[in-house]
Amino acid sequence: MALRIVVVGGGASGLAAAIAAARSPAQVTLLERGHGLGRKVLASGGGRCNLGHGRVGPERYHGAQPAFVREALARFKSERFFSELGLLTATGPDGRIFPRCGKSHAVLDVLKAEIERLGVAVRLGVEAAAIGREAGGFRLKTLRIPFRKDETPEPGEELRCDRVILACGGASYPQLGGGEGGYALAKSLGHTVTTLSPALVPLLVKDGWVKRLHGLRLEAGLRLWAGPQELCRSRGELLCTDYGLSGPAALDVSRDAVRARAAGPVTASIDLFPEFTPQGLRALVAGRWAGRADWPLKDFFLGMFPAQLSGAVIDSLGWEAGRPLDSLGHDAPERLAGRLQDWRCEVCGSRGWSEAMVTAGGVSADEVDPRGLASRKAAGLHLAGELLDVDGDSGGFNLHFAWASGLAAGWAAAAR
Repeated sequence: MALRIVVVGGGASGLAAAIAAARSPAQVTLLERGHGLGRKVLASGGGRCNLGHGRVGPERYHGAQPAFVREALARFKSERFFSELGLLTATGPDGRIFPRCGKSHAVLDVLKAEIERLGVAVRLGVEAAAIGREAGGFRLKTLRIPFRKDETPEPGEELRCDRVILACGGASYPQLGGGEGGYALAKSLGHTVTTLSPALVPLLVKDGWVKRLHGLRLEAGLRLWAGPQELCRSRGELLCTDYGLSGPAALDVSRDAVRARAAGPVTASIDLFPEFTPQGLRALVAGRWAGRADWPLKDFFLGMFPAQLSGAVIDSLGWEAGRPLDSLGHDAPERLAGRLQDWRCEVCGSRGWSEAMVTAGGVSADEVDPRGLASRKAAGLHLAGELLDVDGDSGGFNLHFAWASGLAAGWAAAAR
């Protein structure tokens, strides 16, 4: 008789887990409290679904044990998995992997088709409200979640199974089904959950000059400081907004920014010329400055970057755009070079869970076997995806781990 497996969660890791378990084969039931599968998958990558990365490794992941991801990643090749499902993918020069058609619906369509082909029983609008252990397996109490938010959930069917895979996702994007229900289920089965905080989330900035640059995209370096201590650094596209900083460079340091702010002030340092050493940039500025003594300051920046940015730089130094260069003092080139590579602003918060792409923190990795994502607290329980204390950099690393961990959990759960 086939093993009975219940997968809790219909996101990336849950879909992968259900496919792996059903291929084994096992009798699989997939519970999803929302009324559609893969809602975060559809929203990822701006609707293009950055489904993975061609250059993954533990160094791109965070948590108490970043090396925890090594086993799952080693067994998973995203192009092969999706090729088998019929999806054509394209890998960009930066390593990011997308569906070739550029539509996230294509990713979800092939996953749903495989789920249907394998005979997985999908229960939409059904939440696992409680999980209890019993002889030889588990008993799940469920709730039926209505379409309308103003209606009250009703008791659903009671399910019995041999194995459970928790793939409930994290607290990010509550508008797409994120929440802390999965953590509560893990705790009820003996697991520890580390502190949760938003990650890959836009940052709020106090300084008005950043908001003045609203809409400007820059290739920049970004460092975070807590007092004199450097917390982390990144490099990539930085988007200035009317509330602060976004784009990959800001998202990749947001995990540390949010956590450090709980203990005190955090400062961000923007480097507008990350490809230059300090000495190299000083030489560039000095070279442009030489022989242009009678030029107005505003013309010095022509060909360097947009007027919107040069105006903000000039104002930040307390200079006047129309003044000739030779009136600014002998140390002006040095001051300008310093500002261009160390322009500081105060981080005063983040956009919170509603705009966080992932959750930092989760079920302690110490309590999960990295080879098959089996619980070390409850026999027959497996955990996958964002529910775990694992979060990756931007660029497809989180979805990559979701597929990898879901497949690993599904294979292991279905093994006798």
